[in-house]
Amino acid sequence: MLRIALIGLGNVGKAFVKVLLAKAGELAKLGYEPCVVGALASRGGVVGDGCLSNKLLAELADKGLYVATKVRRIELGNLISLNPDVAVVAIPPSYRTGEPNLSMYRELVRNRVSVVTADKTGLALAYQELVGEARARGVYLGFTATVMAGTPALPLLRGLRGRSIDLITGVLNATSNYVLTLVEGGLPMIDAVKRAVEEKIAEPDPSIDLGGLDAAAKAVIMANTVGLPVSLRNVEVQSLLNLNEAYIRDAVRRGVRVKQVASIDLAKGRVSVKPMEVPAGGVLGSVSGNYNTLIIRLRDGNEITLIGPTGPAGATAEVMFSDLLEYVELRLMMGKG
Repeated sequence: MLRIALIGLGNVGKAFVKVLLAKAGELAKLGYEPCVVGALASRGGVVGDGCLSNKLLAELADKGLYVATKVRRIELGNLISLNPDVAVVAIPPSYRTGEPNLSMYRELVRNRVSVVTADKTGLALAYQELVGEARARGVYLGFTATVMAGTPALPLLRGLRGRSIDLITGVLNATSNYVLTLVEGGLPMIDAVKRAVEEKIAEPDPSIDLGGLDAAAKAVIMANTVGLPVSLRNVEVQSLLNLNEAYIRDAVRRGVRVKQVASIDLAKGRVSVKPMEVPAGGVLGSVSGNYNTLIIRLRDGNEITLIGPTGPAGATAEVMFSDLLEYVELRLMMGKG
């Protein structure tokens, strides 16, 4: 049996529950029948004497924690006391203070609860600490969904750790792509941002995306993955919101486009996210909509390009399920079945 705690029941969290219900048989074939011991979100939680029923899980997948009769005030400690093997985390980021996200990850790892997450906060602010503590305590950290979730980039980067990488550049935020495209088409920046929020492409507070923090958090996770130990606090970040609209449109007439570009310079040990002019027909200039792209320049002169979708929630949830499968497979390899 695989004891699972769910933390966060927004769009991604609910999508994960749907994936878990649909693919439970894949875990069962490995000898790990899934058992959700409880679910926690900002307005409370649901726990049971044993495993939550599939009927209740289906209600959670449909309505989140709007199953009023079953919700009660619980805290993370209540979930941990149920002895979950793994916590599946899908909560909003908190880059400015790190809390309550960072304390939550520390408590889970300290109590030897493995983690599968789509939230970048903990790793963006304390990657070395959390990964080091997880290794010391023998717990699994699965965070493939934190970067280009619909096109997992981190497995590719992990596969390149034996080679020398000079530079990684990328367009890593779909909201910024969308807003810049609207401004290029003549819409004022304020109206472009409003439309992105109304169409649910941007969060109600779009400053995390347009200000560069989302892309910076992804860049930090990638940098650490390939061996550059940095924190979000070390990243040079410039906002798109200060750009002149006429400049954005004039760039198109000059055959270039303004994009929010993340750069990881391994040679200089620097990470930045800033608006940059890139060739309109190039890899970075042509990416649009819900797509992200990476260009990985190797020291031997070769380049690897990765282009693909970032989401939506269902794709992110499927990548989290892939991490869950990897966790189970590692347990089997280590004889912990």
